[in-house]
Amino acid sequence: MSLQTIKKLTLIGFGRMGKSMVRGWLDGGLSSNAIQIIDPNISSTDKFITENNLSMNSLEKIDLSQGMIVLAVKPQVLESILSSIKEKVTLESIIISIVAGYPIEDIRSYIGVGPKLIRTMPNTPAAIGKGMTAIFSDSALDQHTRLEAESLFGTIGKYCWIENEDHMHLITAISGSGPAYYYLLTECLIEIALSGGLDIEIARLLVEQTFTGSAALAEKFPDISPAQQRQNVTSPGGTTEAALKILMEDDKLKKLLGLAINSAAERSKSLSK
Repeated sequence: MSLQTIKKLTLIGFGRMGKSMVRGWLDGGLSSNAIQIIDPNISSTDKFITENNLSMNSLEKIDLSQGMIVLAVKPQVLESILSSIKEKVTLESIIISIVAGYPIEDIRSYIGVGPKLIRTMPNTPAAIGKGMTAIFSDSALDQHTRLEAESLFGTIGKYCWIENEDHMHLITAISGSGPAYYYLLTECLIEIALSGGLDIEIARLLVEQTFTGSAALAEKFPDISPAQQRQNVTSPGGTTEAALKILMEDDKLKKLLGLAINSAAERSKSLSK
């Protein structure tokens, strides 16, 4: 199923993640006429809005009785949004939440058991069709709805359905926040290169292309595990082995990442309280 079959999509919230998804959907063939944006903090003269012929609307005026409704707001304002739309949604509405840390049960407490409800966790590479989205639903979705959801998120990258909603906290910490970890590591390596005397242009080129190429290589050969790819780079007694001995000693890197991921997951849990 292609995005062209989606006739109406209302996006509530147009921050970085919302904009990343819209950019990916438009590139994937979703008509700008099918999208309506609701965000009081975004002007109708916003450059992205005008360049892509997108429509702005308000919660007071929008018809939410049919079509897809994507909730892309901060957790702190979601209750207010749900209170505003609960009388507008129907059994024909398909609600998709990308709100971090907010469980389906809490959303149901506002909108009731009728509307189809899907919870997802995408990430910002969706803007270029390289996103990763985990999908969960408490509803017995018909095949058409399921295929529409898969089309929506398959267009902006890869997706997976999960059966345990509690895993969303860990998924948020790993793939939802994951791009930030990559950029932090990139920053660190660039700064180390600069401290060693390299020019900024050369430092950035070396680090960014190395990571881009490594990711592309892993994608090209999915049957080769990350551990094997690492070993393929590591010659006995060589420079890579010398560096890895520091990073892997007593599992220090794994332990540090574990602390970071657990902190993010716990934060995700606290957002729903």
